Amino acid sequence: MGQRRFGNRREAGRQLASALAFLKQRSPVVLGLPRGGVPVAYEIALALQAPLDVLLVRKLGSPVSSEVGIGALVEGDPPRRVLNSEMIDLLRPSSLFLAQEVERQTRELQRRRQLYCGNRARVPLAGRTVILVDDGIATGASMQAAVEAVRDTGPERLLLAVPVAPAETLKKLCSLADDAICLQVPEHFRAVSQYYDDFAQTDDQEVTALLDDAAMRSLRAPSERIANMPTVSDLMDHDATVVGPHDNVSRAAAIMRDWKVGVLPVCDGRRLIGMISDSDIRVAAAREGRPPEHIHVAELMSEELAWCFEDESMASVMQRFGGSLLERIPVLDSERNLAGMLTLDRSMSDPHVSHEGSDLSRLNRLSSDQANGQF
Repeated sequence: MGQRRFGNRREAGRQLASALAFLKQRSPVVLGLPRGGVPVAYEIALALQAPLDVLLVRKLGSPVSSEVGIGALVEGDPPRRVLNSEMIDLLRPSSLFLAQEVERQTRELQRRRQLYCGNRARVPLAGRTVILVDDGIATGASMQAAVEAVRDTGPERLLLAVPVAPAETLKKLCSLADDAICLQVPEHFRAVSQYYDDFAQTDDQEVTALLDDAAMRSLRAPSERIANMPTVSDLMDHDATVVGPHDNVSRAAAIMRDWKVGVLPVCDGRRLIGMISDSDIRVAAAREGRPPEHIHVAELMSEELAWCFEDESMASVMQRFGGSLLERIPVLDSERNLAGMLTLDRSMSDPHVSHEGSDLSRLNRLSSDQANGQF
């Protein structure tokens, strides 16, 4: 039988999706290993109408070189550490080095989760059929760590899905999972890239775009909606005032006072880059020796953002933010530009509260005639 080749990762994902079609009725969750596994996983999730998430794995570098791995760290609460006993015995890293490397990679896992998914909650895996996907397997070290971490979450069934892998590695991984689908198992395996016509590097922008699109598709699915629940676009303030990073905080404070709000989005053009609150300004006023007109918004704004999409249901938003202290949340459009602001009504977290008529008015949308300096 001749060697199978894949045009690119998306094509490989479509071929895997055909082989996995029998799982559609089991409502699986699809997990992609970034970055190359995400385009493959996206096509599977699309075909199976399944939620898509990422599972982040970081190599633990050695005292010799960051490229020489002594194990892996998989995101979780807490992250799961998987050590390579042979490399540990060979290189004998100190406990201090190991602790520092774990801490460094933990920070990187958190940074990448925020980059790829923002504040979207992880898709729950317990009791679900989970399909773990990559664009191919070579040594299998990262995939082994991922399998062990997912197994700890208590899935009903765990399957691996990859376009290509060497037989020995696949056999080892199959012993850890419940099953595996692999389209190409070469007798003389070379590098994964040899089995693709186009194996160009997947960048962070593509990963983020695919995850965002998959999230929006899930939110539009009927099973994710609650009857008669409005969408964010129905209730948000479309005329949201913003400040720029180079504006001074005196202007930001004046806008907050005039609009009677405690937080403002900070935008570079239409792109949301941060938030600034009245408490940020008060703390700075007490701490800084400069007048507020000499302090730029960029110096005080928070870059840790919580946001939602304009076509999300309010049911989804209240599920994520109903228990938080947030009162105003930035709303993004499909291109991740600021579309407006949503003021939360805490009563909407109670499914028994009516959301007709006057109940919706409690969202206190700002009228367009207030939009001096509006977005």
